Amino acid sequence: MFQLSFLNATLLFFAAAVIIPLLIWLLAKKKPLKIVFPTLRFIKLSKEQEKSRSKLKNILLLIIRMLIILLVVLAVARPMLSSPKLKPSGKHPPTAIAILIDTSYSMDYAERGKSSLQYAKEALQKINAKANPDDRLIPISSDENWNLLHSQIYAGSLPETLMGQLKITFSPLTLEEMLAQAETKLAESQMPNREIYLITDLRIPPVELKTSVPIALIPVPETADYENLAVISANALPQLVEKHNQQLIQFTVANYGETERKDVLVKAVVNDIKLAEKFLSVPAQSTVIETIPVELRSDGWQSGYIEVNDERQITDNRCYFAFPYYSKPRVTVITRNGSLPAILSTILKVYSASSFQIISADALSISDLDKAQLFVVYDCGALTSRLREVFTNLQNRKKGILFCLGDNLSADLKSYLNNSFGIEIKERTQKAITIDNLNAHHYISSLISGKALKNTTLSDYWQAVNKNAGVLISAQNIPLAVVNEKQSLWLWNIASENNPFFIDPAFPVLAFRTLDYLAGAEIPETNNKIGQVLIFDKLQLPTGEIISNRRYLATEPGIYIFEPDTPRSYALAINIDYNDSETRTNLPKGIKNLGAKWEDKLFFSRLGHDLWKILLAIAFALMILEIIIVKTEEARAK
Repeated sequence: MFQLSFLNATLLFFAAAVIIPLLIWLLAKKKPLKIVFPTLRFIKLSKEQEKSRSKLKNILLLIIRMLIILLVVLAVARPMLSSPKLKPSGKHPPTAIAILIDTSYSMDYAERGKSSLQYAKEALQKINAKANPDDRLIPISSDENWNLLHSQIYAGSLPETLMGQLKITFSPLTLEEMLAQAETKLAESQMPNREIYLITDLRIPPVELKTSVPIALIPVPETADYENLAVISANALPQLVEKHNQQLIQFTVANYGETERKDVLVKAVVNDIKLAEKFLSVPAQSTVIETIPVELRSDGWQSGYIEVNDERQITDNRCYFAFPYYSKPRVTVITRNGSLPAILSTILKVYSASSFQIISADALSISDLDKAQLFVVYDCGALTSRLREVFTNLQNRKKGILFCLGDNLSADLKSYLNNSFGIEIKERTQKAITIDNLNAHHYISSLISGKALKNTTLSDYWQAVNKNAGVLISAQNIPLAVVNEKQSLWLWNIASENNPFFIDPAFPVLAFRTLDYLAGAEIPETNNKIGQVLIFDKLQLPTGEIISNRRYLATEPGIYIFEPDTPRSYALAINIDYNDSETRTNLPKGIKNLGAKWEDKLFFSRLGHDLWKILLAIAFALMILEIIIVKTEEARAK
């Protein structure tokens, strides 16, 4: 089957010029005045015969001239005749070529001993080798930083250093964004012939592309037995009581392949030390959630990763985590009394292994604020300027504060709590009330929510009205425990001995969860992904580099340390977006797949034979024929 196409199709509108000879012929044609002379009848008959022959000659000349114009226009439009029966011509006119290279992390998948990105680089080199000196090459990758350095218009060939600098990116541009850049650069080239090539493994979201420039896919080698394991989550599980240096890490392993993976080795690394290993099996196209215990060797922020060994796709083998750990959490109680209520004292002794200190606000120094993970405020009296300064500094340091109310509450402290928690505290009452609501969505109260509490009565508490508070526990719409970021308030009288709720098994669970949450030991965030903007005074990158830019776009997975080498230091785990790990081969609409033998199909003009020379030769022959006809007619007229 033969197919005709035009390299300069826009020039075909000049074909309308073929009517010019016809118009001239029609306008030049005159109707003679008819005068009949009987004696000239025989001469008239002879003239009519001559006129008929001349008319045929003129029509032939008209057709020839129109064909000459048409053939010249077609030749300029560069018609290409293509067919599987024809060999490629090996030639193409000057062309602007945009080459889109997928550098998302799925291109790190290894097939036949090479990664998909290596195959992409080889394809780029082959395109570069077959380009003509008059061509214009425009490379565009998924890496925006690489594009800022290299996405320009190159005459004839690409520099070798450019291809060597292509690398995997974890925050890639979308295909639509790459195409937008390509069309802009192609327009800048001002060349009539434009083509776009896409080099990818097709693990991209479904999309319908709209572009005026033809797009051809150069596929990387595909595999029939796609196999990939990925660790897609890892978190430290909270513990309620003394931890004895052991921490459970919960993780999820996904198998995106078509076969079950048995005896998969999973290892846990914490603070650059391998602390544990585990074998497990993962069914095909499924996920497995497991836990692994690790023995921690020091207090403070812990960071590490869970890793599987999967040689085909290594970029998603790791999932990072970070969490604070204190075997004996340091607690400071701010109070004007030297002793604490029995309930509060017991809770703090168990939680901190008796390592808590009691101090007054006036005796606190700024340096003391960094020595504890948690501060408990009980019966501190009036809200002095010193105490207000202490609260402000604790908030700036993101320290947890638990406010416990006693028999008395000063007016200025009441006002402060109202503003801090979005409530309006009324008067203390000993009217019994029954707890009827536990917040199931907050870390503190979620563990006891839905449980059948045996002792739900409070008979000594401070009445309050909810304005916009984060309520943890309430009774008859009266808030009894509220939370605001790293602050929590208990509205029951902790010094009372007449609250049955204190002897319910749920109360110590609630107390320990509250203290853990405020101390920063809640389940860490699991959705910190590439592309997150980090705000800081000083930041240590996963590479170890320390920067002070105050804002940083996280583009690499790993552990980021905020305010390193300071008492306020903490860690954040950033992981990749795992969408690229899934098996997916989608060919967007509007893209022609060149297939495995794509090298033979490079440059669309090479698919056939250029006919412009043949058309010009025919036009030249017709011009000669026209001259011969005209000269012959002139000779006959003489």
